[in-house]
Amino acid sequence: MRQKILTLIFFTFSIFGVSAQVLKSKTVDDGGSGMFKSVAVKEKTMKDFVIYRPKDLMHAHARCGDLPVLLFGNGGCSDTNIGYERMLSDVASHGYIVVAIGEMQDKRLDRKEGRSESSELTRGLDLLLKLNRTKGTDYYHFIDTTRIAAAGHSCGGAQVLCNASDPRLKTYLILNAGMGDMEMAGASRASLSKLHAPVLYIVGGPSDVAFVNAQKDFGRISHVPVCLANHPASGHGGTYHDQYGGDYGRLVTAWLDWHLKDKKENASLFLKESPEGYAGWETKSKNFIDFRNTRSLWIENGDRQIYGVLNRPVAAKGRMPLVIVSHGFNGTHHFAQDYFSPLAELGYMTYAFDFPCGAVYSRSDSNTMNMSVLDEQSDLRAIINYFRGQDYVDSEHIVLIGESQGGLVSALTASQKHDEVSRLVLIYPALCIPDNWNERYPKMEDIPDTTRLWNVPLGRRFFEEVKPMKVFESIDSFQGPVLIIQGDADNVVSMEDSRRAAQTYKNAKLHVIPGAGHGFKPRERAEAIEQIKSFLKR
Repeated sequence: MRQKILTLIFFTFSIFGVSAQVLKSKTVDDGGSGMFKSVAVKEKTMKDFVIYRPKDLMHAHARCGDLPVLLFGNGGCSDTNIGYERMLSDVASHGYIVVAIGEMQDKRLDRKEGRSESSELTRGLDLLLKLNRTKGTDYYHFIDTTRIAAAGHSCGGAQVLCNASDPRLKTYLILNAGMGDMEMAGASRASLSKLHAPVLYIVGGPSDVAFVNAQKDFGRISHVPVCLANHPASGHGGTYHDQYGGDYGRLVTAWLDWHLKDKKENASLFLKESPEGYAGWETKSKNFIDFRNTRSLWIENGDRQIYGVLNRPVAAKGRMPLVIVSHGFNGTHHFAQDYFSPLAELGYMTYAFDFPCGAVYSRSDSNTMNMSVLDEQSDLRAIINYFRGQDYVDSEHIVLIGESQGGLVSALTASQKHDEVSRLVLIYPALCIPDNWNERYPKMEDIPDTTRLWNVPLGRRFFEEVKPMKVFESIDSFQGPVLIIQGDADNVVSMEDSRRAAQTYKNAKLHVIPGAGHGFKPRERAEAIEQIKSFLKR
């Protein structure tokens, strides 16, 4: 009976405001403009942060399911978020949990203020996720741990970029910030390469001190979708002090709704030069998939869940040929998006996916300690089987494209499914993986429990399984046409292995790109795509 009473007390506190775990709370802008009135709280176990959240979490959860999370870093890398509370409170009112760096304040300078470390951003996330796992808290099992974004203003944007490699982050918002050629808060130009999800930059025109750096970042990012939204009249201070955070607040929520709640209708706000309903704003974007013709598609392989995206030609009718693209080591489906439009022009659908355990950023499973070439072959076979059973697929014309380690997996799988794969394209294929690791670990007892390759942890199983592989004895049962593309400056994969593969296959062509390394630059990528188009037209 005592437990039931305590549960009822907790339930009552949660419904009508905040629980006894909350030390302090306040309401900003009457709780925001969204469906759920929000509240800012200081949690007993998170005193150095403010959590902006729906006041009635139970109602929000009942309407929306598990709630996405936004982490926030402040301008000047300061430990106060009071200058952004109008925007953050409004975001929360639309069904988000926001964790902002800095102890709660009633007004500016009512306590001593200082700077914060970039690590505070992810420390706040760790503490929130602990509450999500702890029975009796307001947040117990109410948080979607797969939908997490990070945003920051000015130096706070650099804090986001400092944490860019965190695999839990699914999108980034860099507000009145950019690295350019500077270093700040542990971030630099090199941090851009660690981005692994869509990025939104918002700037306030030439008077914004971050304007030039944001432009440079936008130009340099080529591996993930990126959008730059510019409001020339707002300057470096944005509209954060306006009610609900003004246009900046609306744009932030629209971006989050698109990328964390799958509201694809919001895409047009960012993919058009002049977003509707945002007077004076200009946007530019690149590396985005045409969402009118692309949809997310999960495929099962036993208890393994494989995330991917399927792109279809605009005027798609009847059964269509299909290309399945396998990414390389620590890659994701984003690396295949350059193929979508060119292949759609030829009438091909394209499916790009994340190998489970194939990358620290994989949406399928990011535990790279379980990475396995054998599992990846099994996943690719499952994908082929799935599409062969779909009435919109021309099962006589299923093509595999594999890059690097994905090339090894595609070559081995095409041999196993030689009657079901019509053509094979290998891009700088890592056929050397077994030989390379056998040279490093000659005996089974030499293999350590953990090996770090390019800072990616791998378990023993990966090396134990590739040890007995005889690649060139395994791939020659595929009799269909093969195209191999590699650069002669590749310092990761031997050119000799590609030449040997071209001789091993009965019907193969090797195209060498002069000066290209392992991973093509835009011009080299364009040349490779032209070769693929010509190969598929035959």
